[in-house]
Amino acid sequence: MATDTTTNKLDIMMLTKNIMIVLIMFVLAAILGNGFNLIGWSYIVQVRYYLLMAIVCIGLATLYFVQYRNQPITFKYYVAFITAWPLCVILSSFLQGGILIEEFSQILSWTYVGTFFFFFYHFRFSEKTILWILCLYALTTAGIQIAQQADPLFAIFGGDPEDLGELVVAEKRNGLARFFVGSYHIQMLVMCFFWSRLLKTFRLHWAILSALLIVSIYLYLTKQIMASTLFTLGISFFMIKGRRVKILACVLAAVCLVALGVFWEDLFGDLIQDSKDDSFSHAIRFEFIEYIMEYNLTDPVGVLFGHGTSKPWFTELQNMQYFPSDIGFFGESIYFGWIWALAYFYVIYRIMVTYRHKIPLYIKLFVICSGLISIFIFPYRNRIETFNWICMIYICSLYADDRSDLVIEKDLVQKQ
Repeated sequence: MATDTTTNKLDIMMLTKNIMIVLIMFVLAAILGNGFNLIGWSYIVQVRYYLLMAIVCIGLATLYFVQYRNQPITFKYYVAFITAWPLCVILSSFLQGGILIEEFSQILSWTYVGTFFFFFYHFRFSEKTILWILCLYALTTAGIQIAQQADPLFAIFGGDPEDLGELVVAEKRNGLARFFVGSYHIQMLVMCFFWSRLLKTFRLHWAILSALLIVSIYLYLTKQIMASTLFTLGISFFMIKGRRVKILACVLAAVCLVALGVFWEDLFGDLIQDSKDDSFSHAIRFEFIEYIMEYNLTDPVGVLFGHGTSKPWFTELQNMQYFPSDIGFFGESIYFGWIWALAYFYVIYRIMVTYRHKIPLYIKLFVICSGLISIFIFPYRNRIETFNWICMIYICSLYADDRSDLVIEKDLVQKQ
């Protein structure tokens, strides 16, 4: 009896500890995401605070990296690159005309996010813990989106964090208000996880959660994201294994196709028409890409190491209606250089080719979903998206290193 009581106490303590870890990391993720893009956020948590956090985290991460330098941790050097590269961008920006403390802090905050990988490894975060953090963030985002659609006039999330206005001014698309709450890519990753579980074993809660996240992605009202999500959901039926599972998946696919056919006009009619009418925005993107390719020939240092995040000629680009965030990895190369952008393709190759037999389905689906639109929307453009990417890379490393004690799908490890 005493042994059972002790065991129960230990279980409760472990559960309490895990809940506290998830909540603390959720709060940190909310900070990285500018409070789900709360208006006026920059006046609550200023960029200089990120500088302080970055300096502390860089020091700790360096100690952990040195501690585990002889251990074969997959993606360790890639994450070390993600963590250290902003320092090169800072130097490059300084040599190209100086750098302000705000820009210095902003760039260094990417380094701060990269250090989470080493914290996760040192404290033995499990895949389940990481997913709980991301799921909590994604479901909170979905709740905010739906609540604000119910009464858009009183929306305070999804605007410019530097805006001091009382309300978010949202454009209208397809009869709905468009808010940029949370992060596209966290919604994608969590949706892919729920969907992959649904494909393997039909459960009502997986179906509800998958539908909720698909609705959340739809509410961003971004055509590229919708198209990529639909394509990924479609291709997922060809990536599952097992005859019984495939039969059930075909039934699910048929239901989804019928639903799309019935509601197609209501869901996508206006968006498709807007896309046909708005040929300018598509043309300007490819015009900007051509401009960048030509400019690269005249500035080899900036091409390789980036120009930082706030150079005078960026204002000139905006005057020409050129926005780097609209052209994916081409745009990211302006800020962080082509070495940074090309590292993305390197890690995609490792995930989808080198470790394709070890990586779980939902990670592959996320890589496909985010990769299809990488020419328009880079998968890690800011702090919260980088956090999501680091979480994904950490989960990949657990599977690649056969850490069966920390993963959910242990059969992927045991079959190796």
